[in-house]
Amino acid sequence: MTARALGRDPIMASEGTASEFRSLFNEFSWIWGGTVALFIVSAFVAPGVVKMAAISSMLPFAAILAIAAVGMTIVIQQRGLDMSLPGIMTITGLLFAKIGFLSGSTLLAVPLTLLIAIGIGTVNGLLVARVNITPIVATLATNAILLGAVRTVSGGSYLTAPEGLAAFSHSSLFGIPMTVVLALLFIIVISVVTKRTIAGRRFVAVGANPAAAAAAGIPTLRYQVATYAVAAICYAVAGMLFTGFIGTASHIAGNDYLLPAIAAVVVGGTPFSGGRGSVIASGMAALFMAQLGQMVLALGADTSVQLLVQALAIVVAVTIRHIPTVLRIFHS
Repeated sequence: MTARALGRDPIMASEGTASEFRSLFNEFSWIWGGTVALFIVSAFVAPGVVKMAAISSMLPFAAILAIAAVGMTIVIQQRGLDMSLPGIMTITGLLFAKIGFLSGSTLLAVPLTLLIAIGIGTVNGLLVARVNITPIVATLATNAILLGAVRTVSGGSYLTAPEGLAAFSHSSLFGIPMTVVLALLFIIVISVVTKRTIAGRRFVAVGANPAAAAAAGIPTLRYQVATYAVAAICYAVAGMLFTGFIGTASHIAGNDYLLPAIAAVVVGGTPFSGGRGSVIASGMAALFMAQLGQMVLALGADTSVQLLVQALAIVVAVTIRHIPTVLRIFHS
């Protein structure tokens, strides 16, 4: 029996179908069901990756990716794309190891490294917001400079991570890896700030429509520059944790995190149109991407196939996001 026979307008019926679909699988919530489904599929096709030992070894890397994805999320909410993530992660890991070795103090190395990261992020923000260089071009240029600095600092070799950082990265709090604790802390703090504070609402307004925000008296330059500075802090923390966890500061540490971080943001549902976004969904998507990578590797695929799967995950995520619109067009 058709919708018209039941006394319902077919267009209204299609809109109701799309609305019901969105309520179940909106742009930020579907990743939760997708992650559960991925673990179920993993249990059948690669049972070894869902064992406690495998999950325990995967979680720290998922947490590091989540922290990097948080930084990328807020940049994308400002209609940007931060291509300097690899350079910042790598140089901060190396500088932390170098400063820690020279000073003999991990506590001194942390704030100094974070200050350097804030400086890099501030430069990115000024290039984008003040000089009006396209974000992808500005951050690519910054990344190129940072990669040159990496060669200077490292000499093309690895540096040993400070013992204090290595111990911290492998420690746990009430059985939860410290990397996961820090990832949750970043996600919660930034989520609360962006959604529950006046500054957060202004941040969203600047990302949604910078011209309208400026007309409303919001200092857009301040928010845009601060966004890149906070993102750089996220990348720096991710870089330091990665250095501590693997035990060495690598000159290529951040290279494998750019695409996964962007993928986590997109899969999590944050659009490139600005304003809207969810660091919580990006954090869950980081777990999704880490588990997906584990499953693909367990099936015997090489790194190139893993990159292909990540790209396909982005395509699928974008497609799912537009299903309600397709349903509405199809039924109209």
